[in-house]
Amino acid sequence: MTAEARFEALAAAEAVALETLADDILAAAGRIEVISGPESVSAPVRLPIPGTEASTVVLGHVGLSRCTVELDGVRGDGYRRGYDPVGAIAAAICDAAAEHDGPHRERVHRLCHDTGERARTAATDAARRVALTRLAEP
Repeated sequence: MTAEARFEALAAAEAVALETLADDILAAAGRIEVISGPESVSAPVRLPIPGTEASTVVLGHVGLSRCTVELDGVRGDGYRRGYDPVGAIAAAICDAAAEHDGPHRERVHRLCHDTGERARTAATDAARRVALTRLAEP
């Protein structure tokens, strides 16, 4: 799993599952240090302008919470949608555990996999509902 896919999955994971896993990781961890955050930031949503190679347009901004930790010497970054400082810390802890070759690595990967499956199922269901609204030609 790539770091980007892991960030995306941890950002969308259910809060209770994410925080429970982070608590379990902390219970077994040796040293944890918060490097930055948790903090709430505003990030631009950019789209490319058709016909140009490097130009983009900002559609708006979204609120994010982010945090960076070091867990037993391994860096972890966490992002959550909206104002969720606890979730950002938990995501950063889980990210560090995934990078660390420790006992919780597989649990983090399983949480990410399950989150991705739920997202794919939700997207399929949404597409099916949209398809039901289309009118057939007479």
